[in-house]
Amino acid sequence: MTVEHPSLAEIFAGVLTALLVFASPVCAQRKETSLDAGAVALRYADTLNAGAATITPRAAAQWARGAAEVTGTYSQFTTGGWSAQGALSGSLFAPTASGFLAEVAGFAGGSTHHDGTRTGQVLANGRLHFMRTRGELFLGAGGGRTWVGGGSRSVFLGEAGMSSMIREVDATLTASPTMVEDSIKYVDGQLSLFWARERLDLGALIGTRFGDQLTSLGGTAKTWGNLTAVASLTPRFALVVSGGTYPIDPTQGFPGGRFVSASIRLATRRVSDAPLPQAEQARAGTGDTEGAPTVTSFVAERGHAGRVTLRVKAPLAQLVEVSGDFTNWTPVRLERASDGLWSGTFPISRGKYQLNLRLDGGKWLVPPGLLSMLDEFGGSVGLLVIE
Repeated sequence: MTVEHPSLAEIFAGVLTALLVFASPVCAQRKETSLDAGAVALRYADTLNAGAATITPRAAAQWARGAAEVTGTYSQFTTGGWSAQGALSGSLFAPTASGFLAEVAGFAGGSTHHDGTRTGQVLANGRLHFMRTRGELFLGAGGGRTWVGGGSRSVFLGEAGMSSMIREVDATLTASPTMVEDSIKYVDGQLSLFWARERLDLGALIGTRFGDQLTSLGGTAKTWGNLTAVASLTPRFALVVSGGTYPIDPTQGFPGGRFVSASIRLATRRVSDAPLPQAEQARAGTGDTEGAPTVTSFVAERGHAGRVTLRVKAPLAQLVEVSGDFTNWTPVRLERASDGLWSGTFPISRGKYQLNLRLDGGKWLVPPGLLSMLDEFGGSVGLLVIE
């Protein structure tokens, strides 16, 4: 059977279509796209060496009740072969009466290779998040199907973990039990760390596996780890360097291995400032009196060194304050700019945070565009997700 090699025009047409479809949802509060171009050196199954030039486009969007991301990678190997991978993921959030945050998530992805090999995976799961100051606990379960070649198998997943800020490091610890239809059972434990400095982001991951391991795929290591550094050269360009090891993936039949990669990242960021629906504007106001100050938009933009700028549009306000778990619930005044805009920059790492706004010393309000949920005292707060 002859496998047709996709042309570069077809590849980039597919990438462009994905970016147009998924990067610009009308209701998105925050939209980002990036393109990485570089090279990677691989050692599969502890025995096979390979090198490749890679192109990786990515698009992501966030809105009040969810987030979505689409990404793909095309690799041209030095030996003449090629491979292409793609993935689409998304989450929807909803607060519960008991104060938990419920999440429904989905993932679909796959790969195709020059020799005709194809893989695919479709998963769905649900999580409960228990939000605490500077961290959270979460628990989830789900399942789906995975395809390798012409066969498919069912996959069942579990997840439990916690995240917290330790000094200036964002740490997340997870345990993920997995069962594949043909009785493969194992539990992966992982610790991920993220640390931001001026023009430099560092990420690290350490993992270990308990249970079954398919040594027939190649490689026998049950522990792995990697390190990624992103150095910002300009606001739109960055150097990305990564290296380490990764485990066998029994669900898709992938061997474990080692890798070193380097690439240049071209990134764009677009934050929506579209007028809010009338119901949202009414919720953001301090009252029903004509001429009373209201918040007409709220956005959060992540910058360098783990700093996030909050921008509030409240043209009639004389004072705008923000209070959240990242300020230890101490009210902080925002600075007034032109056109009724107010802003403030805070050291906020990636994660989920709670916050409220106050206009002219009035009541504390959930910022428009954020998901409203109950805090531990029964009040309403907005959920801010920083990716």
